[in-house]
Amino acid sequence: MALSNDFDLPVSTTENGKVRREFVDRLFDDFTNGRIDECVAAFTKDLKMEVPWQAPGMTRKCRTPEELHALLSWTYTNFVPFAITASQSWEIESDGIAVIYATNAVRERTGRPYNNEYIGLFFFAGGLISRWVEYHNPMVTVVALGR
Repeated sequence: MALSNDFDLPVSTTENGKVRREFVDRLFDDFTNGRIDECVAAFTKDLKMEVPWQAPGMTRKCRTPEELHALLSWTYTNFVPFAITASQSWEIESDGIAVIYATNAVRERTGRPYNNEYIGLFFFAGGLISRWVEYHNPMVTVVALGR
């Protein structure tokens, strides 16, 4: 990650914080390894996933497991190789966790690197992710896609 070393947020220390972080780490491991069905199974059926800060025309919202499956499948097959890893996290009371993470990938069609950094807000219900809001630098996406 490119965040400076002096930008160090407190990590989650409660049991809920640790469990949620492990859950997100498993989600990212499944995503990195192309296990899209397992990724989708980590979400509630009435999920809400959004990427609100995107370039015009590229904003994403998923409201069903099928929409999330399509988005994750597109991402995994269009950025090869694809890897996503978390570095820091902290709890959001009472049902969430904020996670700093990064991708390391190459846009398959353009050959351009896609190395983006994110802050993701994950909210849980019944042991599954019910809402995921992802913030990142949209210009990194535009450059990688060749737009």
